[in-house]
Amino acid sequence: MKGKNVNRKTTLQFKLTLTFFLVMLVSSSISISVLVLIYSPIMKSNAEQQLIELSLSMDQLEERGDFTAEEIVAIVNNSAHSLSLVDKNDPQVHNHLAEILEKGYYVSSEGAIPNATIISKVYDKYVIIDSFSSDSVYWVINLVIIIAFLACIVIGTIITAIVTRSMLQPINELSNAASEIARGNFKVRIREPSAPEYMDLTKSFNRMAEELSGIETMRGDFISNVSHEFKTPLASIQGFAKLLQSDNISEQERKEYIQVIIDETSRLSKLSSNILRLTKLENQKTVGKKTKFSLDEQVRKILLVLEPEWSKKNIDLDIELEDIMYIGNEDLMGQIWQNVISNAIKFTPENGQISVKLFRDETGISAEIWDSGPSIDPEISAKIFDKFYQGDRSRATEGNGLGLALVKRILELSEGSIAVENDEKRGGVCFKISLPYIIEDMM
Repeated sequence: MKGKNVNRKTTLQFKLTLTFFLVMLVSSSISISVLVLIYSPIMKSNAEQQLIELSLSMDQLEERGDFTAEEIVAIVNNSAHSLSLVDKNDPQVHNHLAEILEKGYYVSSEGAIPNATIISKVYDKYVIIDSFSSDSVYWVINLVIIIAFLACIVIGTIITAIVTRSMLQPINELSNAASEIARGNFKVRIREPSAPEYMDLTKSFNRMAEELSGIETMRGDFISNVSHEFKTPLASIQGFAKLLQSDNISEQERKEYIQVIIDETSRLSKLSSNILRLTKLENQKTVGKKTKFSLDEQVRKILLVLEPEWSKKNIDLDIELEDIMYIGNEDLMGQIWQNVISNAIKFTPENGQISVKLFRDETGISAEIWDSGPSIDPEISAKIFDKFYQGDRSRATEGNGLGLALVKRILELSEGSIAVENDEKRGGVCFKISLPYIIEDMM
């Protein structure tokens, strides 16, 4: 995997560098071609004019009669031109002899970067002067320009390779970090670069890694807690089942052991049902089928179902329920009241108090379930709706930490919310539930 990443990174950097090289090469070629097309007529005229003036200078020396043809050639010869003395039978002279005799010279130029040539007569001989010379300043300048262009391309390509390596560094780090996450290392984080183009990407990646880390932790905790929650009742069932095999126990003890096994079996059944129900809800996007029902009547029925529990503890109930028709999933809403009120009964001491209020307000439907039980530590209240979390471990046998997690998920699907806070005036704890109220649907 690491080798593939390196190869991929190298390939991307190579492609960017090669692209720059090709762009520079093409743009330089086009620039030079355009310049040559524009200035070629001017260079052609200039080159021919220089040679014509050189030919006229030789004619003036010839008229003086003081120099031979060879001496004249030697006088006008310079490093900027190439001169050669030929006779009448030279092919170049023979082909243009008529024009030479008429005008005194023949001049021509060829090529995009023109190379001018003139044939001039000196006495009975002919001089061929070529503008091309390796020592010519004109050609040296052209050569320098071409070399400069090539040097710019090479240097620019090298700089591009270095710069692109720096530019691609955040992507390389992102690729390496993604590989680490693929291997299960969710603690990896990427430093946030100053470039705004990469900043949002790295922030999103770090958030993703953090969420994955949280999910992985939650998954580990979930497995650990499920194992623990199943292990405890199974151990009780196994232990009391072995005791039942003994012939030295009384009938009363036998009944007590059987009742323990029944209770633990019921606890396992409830735990399994809650796990399946919560798993299903976590994969749902909506509450499912909705019906119109009386929300206050539903709460009353739940209180009647739980009557044996609050009567056994001699709890004083204060009930204030406003008549409210609600459209939603009746079974899921029933689980909300069942779990929250059961939780209140569980933590309310004997001869304590529970208050259940249901009413409409400006924002929607609100419910407040207050109990006179012990206050909740702020650190515990932040986790009380997490799966398998039980704030009071001494009373862990009374539940499995899934009830309030179910409530929270159902309310999320119903676009509602739940919060818990300590009541500073009355003491105890108050659960506050909010639900949306749509007049057209609810009336």
